[in-house]
Amino acid sequence: MEDEQKLLVGFDLCNDYSQIACYNYKTFEPESICEEKNKEQYLIPTVLGVTNKEKEWVYGQEAIKLANLNGAYLVTDIIELIEKNEEITIYDVNFTGTDLLERFLRKCLIILKKIYPNESILKIVFTLKAPNSLLREALHIALSNLGINEDRFYIQSHTQSYLYYALSQRKELWTNDIGLFDFDESGMNYIQISINRNSNPIIVGTKYKDFSNQLTYHMLTESSNLDEIRYIFEDITKTALNKQIISTIYMTGKGFEDNWADDLIASLCVGRRIFKGQNLYVKGACYTARELAIESKLKNFLFLTDEMVDSDILMRVYYDAGIVEVTLASAGNPWYNIESCFDIILDDEQEIEVIIRNILNGNETSQIIALEGIVNEPNKTARVQLRTKFEDNKTCIIAVKDQGFGEFYPSSNRIWEQMIYL
Repeated sequence: MEDEQKLLVGFDLCNDYSQIACYNYKTFEPESICEEKNKEQYLIPTVLGVTNKEKEWVYGQEAIKLANLNGAYLVTDIIELIEKNEEITIYDVNFTGTDLLERFLRKCLIILKKIYPNESILKIVFTLKAPNSLLREALHIALSNLGINEDRFYIQSHTQSYLYYALSQRKELWTNDIGLFDFDESGMNYIQISINRNSNPIIVGTKYKDFSNQLTYHMLTESSNLDEIRYIFEDITKTALNKQIISTIYMTGKGFEDNWADDLIASLCVGRRIFKGQNLYVKGACYTARELAIESKLKNFLFLTDEMVDSDILMRVYYDAGIVEVTLASAGNPWYNIESCFDIILDDEQEIEVIIRNILNGNETSQIIALEGIVNEPNKTARVQLRTKFEDNKTCIIAVKDQGFGEFYPSSNRIWEQMIYL
């Protein structure tokens, strides 16, 4: 009997710690998942270990414990290894960062299997601080090797997880703007969500302020004068919140783990709600999984951050006795997650018209892709494949390939490629 695909999972994958959350269908909220041997520990160290005697793989707290007892070789900085595109050698065997990531994910997903033995993953959303191309590729390879196909997983940034988390809370918490102070090993950063309710769909944007030069994690851990740290943080909050109408402020990151800022945080509560915790991104990823898989509660909102595409790209084609619009790319999605592919048959044409519709002002422009040299005789015997992808949030690449039309009209294998700048 096959397991029922039901689990909606969020996975916050970071270089130091990772977290897992699973959607509870009874409470309609994500629940954090802890390591099997530590029922109170939701932060899973992103580390692996290889035992000295048996050469077995272990992970998380167990790997650290064994390494401290000189019982295992400890592997840290797995994410950095992927980003540097480097390998390491463990007991005379070379491993890539992708190899290590696959082993770490396998260990983590076993936790879910033990908690939910008769259920499998319907959708899992990975959230990363900066989902660059090397990390995305490593995740694709690792998950494929684990038997999780592309239709069952999604990758997004911490910023996008923040958006999904904040707007999945009670409406009174986002009556006005929403603020987030993120204090991790890279330093202090602030992200503010603004909601334009006068637009249709409702446009949600973000403003980002980098305070990492003013307050670093090293300053916090090495300082003997916490009053000075509090003064710097107070100055940062005044700068970030000056003349802003904020309903709710979130505090996250390992820099807020201790109580050094609690008095200052309490002073910010006047006229606002304040929440401090370490699971915002993983729960936001879990809400995204729900949104993508079963219930679109945020369908009336359009997220437009620096990584989102702000225009729809489409074609008008003849289908089922009428003209219809076929979407190549939709606004409000991260550029790195947009990829489409489909075939069309040319009707007495040697070019393709692509429509670009800006979602902010509604303006439409068009671009022509000339298919020079394509053979379409007799008419409607030229079939082409359109593949769409993005280089960044403003640069789209459309590749058109001659597919031929059966054995009597073979493909020339020609490819036409055009850049579209939004």
